[in-house]
Amino acid sequence: MKVRSLNADDSPALVPLLDQLGYPSSEQAIRDRLEFLLSDSTVGCWVAEDDAGLAGLLTGQLSRSIETDGPAARLTALVVDSRARGQGTARLLTAAFEDWARNNGAAKAGLSSNTSRLDAHAAYRKLGWTSTALGFTKELSKPDAR
Repeated sequence: MKVRSLNADDSPALVPLLDQLGYPSSEQAIRDRLEFLLSDSTVGCWVAEDDAGLAGLLTGQLSRSIETDGPAARLTALVVDSRARGQGTARLLTAAFEDWARNNGAAKAGLSSNTSRLDAHAAYRKLGWTSTALGFTKELSKPDAR
């Protein structure tokens, strides 16, 4: 298993991974997103690859905020193909993300995980992450219901 930077040619192999993550997407939609993401220096994208193809995907982003001096890192997506779970794939991907974040000056990293993904929560804890916050989302395309 090796981890490498994601590239636009990976788009076809990302379709089933994003589907497993719960975000069904067409290959063209993924290509369009990657065109934006891969040109943004605050975004990092990695894939884990084995003899059978892509085994996992991780994306992360750096941002600045008023409450900290340096950048903060955010793990924005992590999925391991169902055939590759339990083989250390997530550990390899998160290590690449954490190294990138540290090398870019981040002292801390965060992530959000859907409340229904209990298996993912257990995996994050096993990787050394701590549950510290409650997250909220709001659909901005819908009229505000006050």
